[in-house]
Amino acid sequence: MKYVKEPDAWLEARKTAADNLERQLGDLKSLFGTPRWRRNTFVGVSLAVIGVIGLWGVGFYSPELIQEALKNASPQQQSNVKAMGTLLQDVGALLGMLAFTYVATRMGRRIAFAGAFVFCWVIVSGVFLTLTEAWHAYVMLPVLGFATLSLFGGYSIYFPELYPARLRSTGTGFCYNVGRVLAAMVILFKIPIREAFAQAGFTQVFRAVSVVLASVYLLGLIVLIWAPETRGKPLPTDEDA
Repeated sequence: MKYVKEPDAWLEARKTAADNLERQLGDLKSLFGTPRWRRNTFVGVSLAVIGVIGLWGVGFYSPELIQEALKNASPQQQSNVKAMGTLLQDVGALLGMLAFTYVATRMGRRIAFAGAFVFCWVIVSGVFLTLTEAWHAYVMLPVLGFATLSLFGGYSIYFPELYPARLRSTGTGFCYNVGRVLAAMVILFKIPIREAFAQAGFTQVFRAVSVVLASVYLLGLIVLIWAPETRGKPLPTDEDA
């Protein structure tokens, strides 16, 4: 570790924190202390909430989707398809995060997020509406993983770029982890939504609820109205606030 040099921006932030109580390192209050950091925190948390709802509320339910689609198949066949489908979904997830990184680097963060949100909505809705056979899982689940996990590659790039050095790790962690907590609370509404669809006479309640939850991705396009573009720009400092 002695060969790893501390960034100059961090050394300067640490020096400033020693002399200025209003610019302390990792100060949670500072995330909301100025309009710029407050807006960036709103954007970061909102983006995280949307991605986690889509993944936890729908994307990770592919085994249940397979079970419903293959309800007339043997338990062994269902198990085999679930195992292979999950593996392929994970491979797609890796490729999706790499693809997001490429697009964000070449075309910008906002364009990458906008494209990913639309792609997620189309793919998640399409998969949960049309997957009915085993071979569908082998074709569709890699694309599902590609779409739903691509956003998480974006978070690791974008969130640190929203804050100055003294708040960078705190802001990144706050956006992602608060986003997860809020998303978990929202997903609880999946139960009353499912009951409402059942009472309304829907025969494919699981699929219908999944498509409804997938629409959360479209809200991401609204959040991007306030999201700053960070591609090609220097990392922010407190003087920029």
